[in-house]
Amino acid sequence: MILSEQQIEYISDNLKFYGLTTEELHSDVLDHICSLIENSKHNDFDTAYKEAIKNFGGYNEMRAIERDTYLLITFRKNMRREKFVSAFGLISTLFICIGILFKVMHWPWASISLVIGFFFLIFGFLPLFFYQKYKLSFTRNI
Repeated sequence: MILSEQQIEYISDNLKFYGLTTEELHSDVLDHICSLIENSKHNDFDTAYKEAIKNFGGYNEMRAIERDTYLLITFRKNMRREKFVSAFGLISTLFICIGILFKVMHWPWASISLVIGFFFLIFGFLPLFFYQKYKLSFTRNI
C-alpha cells in the first residue's frame, strides 16, 4: 500500500494531537508508522493505521514515548554534570588535605594549597553541586 500526502498529513496531525511535540521524535515515529502501514497486509488505510498505532501501544503511549525520550536525554546530561561535580569535589578535597598535611608538618606551600582547595570548593564544587540538585528536582517531577 502506498500512502498519499493527505494520509501522511493525517497521521502527522494525529501524532501532534496525541502528544508528540519534539520534532525529531515526531518525524521518527511518523516514519515508522508509515513504514508499518506500507508493509501491512491490509489494503484499507484505516485498518492498517489502527494496527500500526496498536503496535506502538495506542495513542496513550505516545506521551510515554515522549517522556521516556526526554528522560533518557536528560539522564546523559545529568551523568556528565555529575562527573564534573565529582571532579571538582575530588580536586578541592585533595588540595585541602594536602594543605592541612603541609600545615601540620610546617612545610612550605601549605597556605597556597589551602587557598586553592577552598577556591575550588567555593567557586567550583558548591555551585555545581547545588545546580545539579536543582536540575534533578525537575527530572523527578516529570
